[in-house]
Amino acid sequence: MRVFVVRHGQTTWNVEGLLQGSSDVPLTALGHSQAVASAKVLGRIVGPGATIASSPLTRALHTAEAIGQVLGVAPVPDDRLRERAYGVWEGITPEARLAGWPDEVREWRAHGNPHLEGFEQHDSVRARMVEAIEEWADAATGPLVIVTHGSSGRVGLQGLLGLSLEHRTLGNLGNAAWSRLARRGRGEWTLERHNVTPDLVGTAA
Repeated sequence: MRVFVVRHGQTTWNVEGLLQGSSDVPLTALGHSQAVASAKVLGRIVGPGATIASSPLTRALHTAEAIGQVLGVAPVPDDRLRERAYGVWEGITPEARLAGWPDEVREWRAHGNPHLEGFEQHDSVRARMVEAIEEWADAATGPLVIVTHGSSGRVGLQGLLGLSLEHRTLGNLGNAAWSRLARRGRGEWTLERHNVTPDLVGTAA
């Protein structure tokens, strides 16, 4: 089966370089436009009988709804697909992060997994993302669309593919970009495309 993992469109905090995590930040006008543009392309390439599951956070759910309108499918929220929690770092500037937690920032840059109040660790993100995607894939009778976030999407993909979480072996998806995977069975995944945007569809869809 084919599975598409989609990141939400742009938000104001994306523009400002702020970590969003569990904070419920809405899409910008451009973010809505990005979601609609990706929805139009996904409507052509996903195929009939699709299932859509989404993070319940507004930025992801609104992106999923745009896709659902094209595919004629209502997205189903799943809390396991939410973004990683960044704890006390959510909503503050990079400069404030570095000034207040210099050691933790260095650890984050090196391995992405600092010991910080409220910060959700890699293993937790991987476990819930893989569990959710595998379960949705088991239940789907056609293509599956998963709408999620930058960090949770990347860690989820690394988990499905059996890649180490110690390093960013995959880059984050861009706003309203997607990855396409093929699934032969539980734990049997192939990454076919990564970080696809509407303008690349001619060669990468």
